[in-house]
Amino acid sequence: MLDDSLKLPLTMFTALSERSDLLMALTDRTGRIEWVNQAFIEYTGLAIDLLIGKKFFTVLAANSPENFQQAYIREQMIKGESFKFEISYLSPEQKERWLLVDGEPIQDAEGITNKYAVMSSDITVRKLTEIDLEQTRQRLKRLVEGVKLVPWEAVDINRKFTYVGPQAIELFGYELVQWYKPNFWYSHIHPEDLPEVVSHHQDVLLNQDDYIVEYRFLTADGRWVWVKDIVTVARSPENVTQLFGFLLDISQRKQAEISLQAALKQLAQTNQELEFRVQQRTLALHQEKEKLKQTLEQLQKIQIKLIQSEKMSSLGQLVAGIAHEINNPVNFIYGNICYATEYTQDLLHLLQCYQQHYPHPAPTLKAELESVELDFIIEDLPKLLSSMNVGAERIREIVLSLRNFSRLDEAEFKAVDIHQGIESTLMILHNRLKPKPDCSEIQVIKEYGKLPLVECYAGQLNQVFMNLIANAIDALEEVVINNPKFHHKPQIYISTEITHQQQVVIRIADNGPGMSEEIISRVFDPFFTTKPIGKGTGLGLSISYQIIVEKHQGQLKCSSLLGQGTELIISIPVKHINSPEQGAEGAEEQGRITVTQSTVNN
Repeated sequence: MLDDSLKLPLTMFTALSERSDLLMALTDRTGRIEWVNQAFIEYTGLAIDLLIGKKFFTVLAANSPENFQQAYIREQMIKGESFKFEISYLSPEQKERWLLVDGEPIQDAEGITNKYAVMSSDITVRKLTEIDLEQTRQRLKRLVEGVKLVPWEAVDINRKFTYVGPQAIELFGYELVQWYKPNFWYSHIHPEDLPEVVSHHQDVLLNQDDYIVEYRFLTADGRWVWVKDIVTVARSPENVTQLFGFLLDISQRKQAEISLQAALKQLAQTNQELEFRVQQRTLALHQEKEKLKQTLEQLQKIQIKLIQSEKMSSLGQLVAGIAHEINNPVNFIYGNICYATEYTQDLLHLLQCYQQHYPHPAPTLKAELESVELDFIIEDLPKLLSSMNVGAERIREIVLSLRNFSRLDEAEFKAVDIHQGIESTLMILHNRLKPKPDCSEIQVIKEYGKLPLVECYAGQLNQVFMNLIANAIDALEEVVINNPKFHHKPQIYISTEITHQQQVVIRIADNGPGMSEEIISRVFDPFFTTKPIGKGTGLGLSISYQIIVEKHQGQLKCSSLLGQGTELIISIPVKHINSPEQGAEGAEEQGRITVTQSTVNN
């Protein structure tokens, strides 16, 4: 061995020692390391001076999760013979790796083993392949053992069997000799399945294609079992077709499929019944929903009407009561001012006569006349009485406006002056139009057209004017107070006109902040308001819409743009063909809320 080693070319030894996949070591007779290559050092992770003197098998087994047979290595070394073994270890990545360790003795001139050349190579791939092959073999074994399968071999189109596996006896109950009889296979196929099987089998001559077919086969005890026939087609040099295949018993699978199909059919029927019930229930729920929706709408309308009625009744009674209470003393004062003026003038004339006939009064009387400033009283008293007359006249106008607004004496449907109602509303809201510390005066610009008397509920129409003008005032006050950069003079623009269709159009616009598209779409909804809590109920515009549309067969439209103000347009007929009660439903349909966006007149 020594002589052979010494004859090895140095270059070949150097090449082997530099291989990174080959661990090489030179040991003494007991296995203690005397030299290792670089691959051995990298594998152990130890410096060479730490490896020298250690037994190679303890170093190689340092990362091995299992102990290997060291006794076998020692025995071979004692005998001076070669050894070979496999060892597994964990890599730094905690993956299992395998080494094949091969030790060859090195003998001296007398033929005595004094050293060992140990070479270790990585056989991880081979080991993993062997493990995979073994696992595959086990799986195939379990698969073959768990499947009822009959291998067979036959020739020509008639399927003349040349070989049938012995499993056929267990599966079908026939002796093997029976399978080799002519037409045995055809005669045992179920009549309903035979045409399909023959069709597949005849195509073999034309296409030479492999195929798989399922059919029922009669067993020796008279049972029909389902089989899968897997056929491989080959041709001999003489062009004689050869067939190879397997017969598998698939009765359980077929039975499961039949049961599944029956269950699916039953499920489909049940599903149809459930869908029908769901449709009926959905229809019933939809009908109930529509009924509830209609009921809710009716309740909302009734609630709004009750609120409107109560509000108008309370407001009308309050206004009428105040007007009545003020009217009596004002009439008394106004009626007596003229007599007081007449009496005062007579007294002053009489006094002047006294002054002409007695130009030189007594000193005491003269002093008294100077004390009361008779000349000033004579000059100022007529002015005072004239001022009282003007004040009384103003109070009478206010009382008349209150009575006109309340219209308690005109609750019926009758022809009225629209302008008078607007003026009465402005008279009541006069205090809100005046300048305030945080808001300048709101200017009202009026452009009245020449209108005839209009048939309407005067009190309810006045309420519409009140709601729309009050909302305009609220919007202007809000923008002036909250927006110091609002430099425009707050204005409300009111115009009236009559169209060719005998429709009276009242426009009430402001140059306030305007509204967004989302708010415009809901502006006439009941209980919708953009005002803070406690400042609005969300009923003003909704009530106004119902009064115009339902009571007067008209239309109420809103147009607005953010930053450019809002305009509300009322359109009602001068005369009604039908009574309001008869036309309410039609008017509701005609007067649907129409919302547009445009720039209003400022």
